[in-house]
Amino acid sequence: MLYVTIPIEQPIMILQGDRTMKTVNKNHKTILGLWKLFRAVPVLTFSGSLILINIAFAKRQGTVFWYHVLPLIVGVFLINGFLGHSLNDINDWESGTDRASQGILSGGSKVLKEGLFHKDALSKVAFLSLLVILLIGLYLYLFRGLLVIMALAIGVFTAWAYTCPPLRLAYKPFLGELMGLWMSGVVLSTASYFVLIGGFHQVPFVAGVIHTTLLVGWIMQHHIPDIPADLAATPRKLTTPALFFLLWGPEGAVVPSIIYYSLAAFLSFLGFLYIHEVFAWMLVPSFIGVWAGATTDTVDIHDVTKRQLITTAAIVANSVIFALLI
Repeated sequence: MLYVTIPIEQPIMILQGDRTMKTVNKNHKTILGLWKLFRAVPVLTFSGSLILINIAFAKRQGTVFWYHVLPLIVGVFLINGFLGHSLNDINDWESGTDRASQGILSGGSKVLKEGLFHKDALSKVAFLSLLVILLIGLYLYLFRGLLVIMALAIGVFTAWAYTCPPLRLAYKPFLGELMGLWMSGVVLSTASYFVLIGGFHQVPFVAGVIHTTLLVGWIMQHHIPDIPADLAATPRKLTTPALFFLLWGPEGAVVPSIIYYSLAAFLSFLGFLYIHEVFAWMLVPSFIGVWAGATTDTVDIHDVTKRQLITTAAIVANSVIFALLI
């Protein structure tokens, strides 16, 4: 009779190897989920470009210290990239719009749709982000005082109110972009310069107003592919493009973006006449935005995406050109 001896270590090693692989896969899934949740292109286009404008002008006015710049960037990116996006993903998923959206750049980060995170995990990301944001706010308060806390409160409020009940600003036409986007962008821009220098200047303020208006036009483009899903959501997400779609059909959906890009052009022209010649350059992305809106095929998601990528490049270039020329 033959006896075969199997080493007892073998099954233990197999189990350990299996646990290691599961841990590696879980960590990889978490990292990928955080990266997709952050949504680098929208965050850099919106928050990053506004911060760049103010850093550039602040350096022209005096010395800019890294211990002001670094917490400013981290805090803003946390509000926009993790706090805002986590809350948006949770609420837009529950209303159903992100479940049904066919958008390529829009429709949330898609971490819930792809199973990278669950809603409980997103809630934890939002809570931890808020905690770090508050600590950064207290740190900057030591340098700049109460105005920093007030600006931080507006940023956190708009991140919450944009899609969270009971306000759900994004679910209401005009109010969504004016309170949830335009106001937060202007406050972010103005507060960024104040954090860096400790004062106020009309040039970066007006630049922030114009650039934020461009960004609102860009967000109006961003909403177009989501219109069918938004109108089918519960509660209905009646964005301004969705309202214009209901009033005038598919061609009407691009009208809000054209309005905001045209307003940015008007403000740029006034800025050039009365404040600084650098604002003449801001007419360029404004006109590109008007052209992109006027030529968009709103029923073709790929065409909408292509036009938005063009305006994304124009808006980022706007902040870079300002930084180089100012």
